[in-house]
Amino acid sequence: MALFERPVPTLGTERDVLGRRIGAFLIDLVLYLLIFGPISGFLFARPGRILGSLGFLGLLVFVLYTFYFEAAYGQTIGKKAMGVVVVTVDGSPMSYRESALRNGLRIIDGLPGLLHLVGLLLVLVTDRRQRLGDLVADTIVVRAKETRTRL
Repeated sequence: MALFERPVPTLGTERDVLGRRIGAFLIDLVLYLLIFGPISGFLFARPGRILGSLGFLGLLVFVLYTFYFEAAYGQTIGKKAMGVVVVTVDGSPMSYRESALRNGLRIIDGLPGLLHLVGLLLVLVTDRRQRLGDLVADTIVVRAKETRTRL
């Protein structure tokens, strides 16, 4: 069994994965900070460097990480750990185009200073628990079917 492969979605579970989605985001964020944090610390410690774009670069790296893993596998490392997967509203695997739409709008869903309240509010008020990126890309986050591994 490969470390990462696209899981089978459990359709109809999008209304009960909010806690898992938050947990997945926090796991991804911690992993990102563990990797990107030391790099940015090194850059800040070097005198004479122009660092105005570091925040933008960090955001771009995070968006590219989520874009690739969700398009290729339907889930990031955090989503895999929390047992959720992103699929289209009909349950099909999401394409790179849909992933680009979904993750490109992360900038609005998680407006700086608002602690992702835009995305959270939309998830709470939409029937299929979709944030703006999900609405535009026609995607949903559902539970991944559990797979049993043989020992």
